[in-house]
Amino acid sequence: MNQSQKHHFLPVFYIKGFTNENEEFKIFNVKSKNFKQKGKYFYPSSHFYILKDNTITTDYGESDFMEKLYEKIDNDFAQILHKIKTNNYDHRFGVDESYMPYINNFVSQIYWRSPFNKKIIQDYIKKFKLKELGIKIVDGKGNYNEELSEKLKNKPEFYRAYKLYNSLLDSFRGFNCRTQYHIFARPQELPSICSDFPIIFKKNNSIKVYEDDYIFPLSKERIFVKKDLSQKFNHQLHHLIDLISLKQSVNYFATTSAEYVDFLFELDNKNNYSLEEYKEILFNEII
Repeated sequence: MNQSQKHHFLPVFYIKGFTNENEEFKIFNVKSKNFKQKGKYFYPSSHFYILKDNTITTDYGESDFMEKLYEKIDNDFAQILHKIKTNNYDHRFGVDESYMPYINNFVSQIYWRSPFNKKIIQDYIKKFKLKELGIKIVDGKGNYNEELSEKLKNKPEFYRAYKLYNSLLDSFRGFNCRTQYHIFARPQELPSICSDFPIIFKKNNSIKVYEDDYIFPLSKERIFVKKDLSQKFNHQLHHLIDLISLKQSVNYFATTSAEYVDFLFELDNKNNYSLEEYKEILFNEII
């Protein structure tokens, strides 16, 4: 049986939500500040992946069972995203409070699957013993085997397994979180933009997805806001959200309009704020 090769850290079903009517987008290189292949359109499956990123090597060869687990999580959330897309604000976009933890969990998946957070997880694994990470290896009598536990923790394969396990733990860590969840429609006239690091957090360090405030674009038509709000969402903030998405992109972002990218750069040059300052302005406006 063939093993999967392209392991997307941004799932294909998710980034399809940022394509044009032909399910394509342009790819902008944020380092060279040029569009890839002179503005050619690409299909979502062609980007935002790492070869064999979730492949586990065992004594029996390579296995992509972890990628299959991600696919199960993705398929479940894809159904929720479809409900949100096909409903409107008057009907709460087809979801209620019971769906919100699933959305939060998907955001956690995206955060920990990101290759740009690899060092965070690796440092976390080095800092704590295996049982402190929520995993115990015991012998036939139920005794904790510390030597074998440390040996397992230091294997390269453990990182791949733990990034999934850690994101699943966020569901339990955030069980008592009572932060409000909101879904808003994005103005239809705005072109889409999808960063390779799409989650906009209020703070920059020591991120805790399960309790921190954040904004997460669900598609070119919907955004998810996890924050207590005391007043209506100001839809004039969408340009600022898109600008932040552009500035926090690490390598690439997808868009349906080169002109819109030019507009965002002009906006940035006019204001000349840092990414942190833009984020502070954004979250101060969302109250």
